[in-house]
Amino acid sequence: MEEEIDRYFAINAAIERSEKHRAKQKRLAEKSTRAYRLGSRVFWFGVVMPAVLSVLLAPIGLYEPLRGVFYVCWGLLFLSYSMIVLYPALAAWLYRASLKKAFTLPYSSLLDVNAKQPMQSDAEYLPQLIKLSALTLKLGMLELKSERNSFEKRTAMVVGPLEKIGIIPGILASFVGAQSVATALAGGAASGSHLDWIYALAGFNVLAFALCVFVQFTLVRYDRMIALTELAIDCKAQVGSGIGESLHAA
Repeated sequence: MEEEIDRYFAINAAIERSEKHRAKQKRLAEKSTRAYRLGSRVFWFGVVMPAVLSVLLAPIGLYEPLRGVFYVCWGLLFLSYSMIVLYPALAAWLYRASLKKAFTLPYSSLLDVNAKQPMQSDAEYLPQLIKLSALTLKLGMLELKSERNSFEKRTAMVVGPLEKIGIIPGILASFVGAQSVATALAGGAASGSHLDWIYALAGFNVLAFALCVFVQFTLVRYDRMIALTELAIDCKAQVGSGIGESLHAA
């Protein structure tokens, strides 16, 4: 039994590796295109790096004699949020040929981008899952469901319901803060504590949003593995049918 349990989780890990390998092959094929190179540079140097530098330099800017560093942090954070807002438009222009197909056949385009590679990986390893005992599959599904719920609750303790409101609060805070910083630099009155609180909201939002993206991808993977295990159980129950026999033979 213990050997089958190890085999079950090894198959789950193999499916993940297979997906990453297919995604890497696709990425390598796209790296030669101008659209991919430009989009990648804008994302890393326009979105990720300014946000990271802003958060890392912010504690220095809280020291009053170095308040100017805090204004630089605001500029970097504002740049990051601005690129987040503008990036979809840039991507639409870079991939305008694919966008035309997406408008013409939106459903099939989404399936081709999001479902084709996972389906290929699932189809490759489903026969191996079917060879496991029904008890092992049911125990595996039980543990996956339990861990999925636990993981979701642990994450909610950190970021709360952020996935329901998204990054909009951070975008609004960054624009309000940028306006206050511009007023302060122009010689107007701007409350330091007021800016600190707005910056805290904007900075936390961008970091929490990145965490939420990771969490959502992980939860989707849990759901897929649970559904794939259920499919393997159903196929074992139909082992006398043509579908069950062909998959078991594979």
